[in-house]
Amino acid sequence: MSKPAEEQAHVNSRVVHSFDGTEIHYDVYDAASSALVLVVPGFWRDRSHPSMRRIGTFLQSLGFRAAIVDVRGHGDSGGRYGFNVNEHLDVTAVAEDLRARDGVDRFVLMGFSVGGAISVSTAARSGLPIAGLLLISSVADFSLITPRLNPFRVRRHIAFSQALRTPKFEWMFARTTKLRAADDIESVHVPVCLIHVKNDWLVGHQHSLLLYEKANEPKELHIIDIPGNYHADRIFTAPGADVEPLVVDFLTTTMEGAGEKMRKEG
Repeated sequence: MSKPAEEQAHVNSRVVHSFDGTEIHYDVYDAASSALVLVVPGFWRDRSHPSMRRIGTFLQSLGFRAAIVDVRGHGDSGGRYGFNVNEHLDVTAVAEDLRARDGVDRFVLMGFSVGGAISVSTAARSGLPIAGLLLISSVADFSLITPRLNPFRVRRHIAFSQALRTPKFEWMFARTTKLRAADDIESVHVPVCLIHVKNDWLVGHQHSLLLYEKANEPKELHIIDIPGNYHADRIFTAPGADVEPLVVDFLTTTMEGAGEKMRKEG
């Protein structure tokens, strides 16, 4: 991220109850906008992770209002993670809270890894005013995940401080049928942007290829061919990846386009 990590944004922490009463915590990086980028981290990431804070600060510095959610089982939120079983309902609860409290009228869902799958299912099933989907290293189908395990890459992906904050999750959910983003994306009719590093070590770029194939127009796909096999938010630290301009261009175009459409319909 171009904004220094040590430069902290003003953050408002909130809590809302999901469909089953589970407490879901989220942070708001405020800005003067009626639109919002709702960030859904991947597995083992929560809103307090340095990479998530950098993303929130970065989005805010661009003038975008942003929120980052701790889906169930992560960070301060209750419940147990299901790998895209009920998590889309947690995201929906946060979005509805933002609509009620702040008057947010449209969202771009920015999902990383499993958070990308959750974002797709949220857009397909919630009825929220979604303006677009920005999916980074997204999972399309859990049955297709074949990680190339490397202890050095694992160490880079999960910081020592995060290893002490193990997510709470259900092995039962890990083994059972989960919502399949590759199916749900067929019901999504908003702009979709897919970004993936070629030969991602954890979630192969074939996942984004599959999502792109099944997504409706308008859609764009960016497979970044660089050394390093970077995954999810690590892409933003990859030399030569040029991810930030892709993110800024998509968010700017999508938010402005959705706003203009709302004005015409209003």
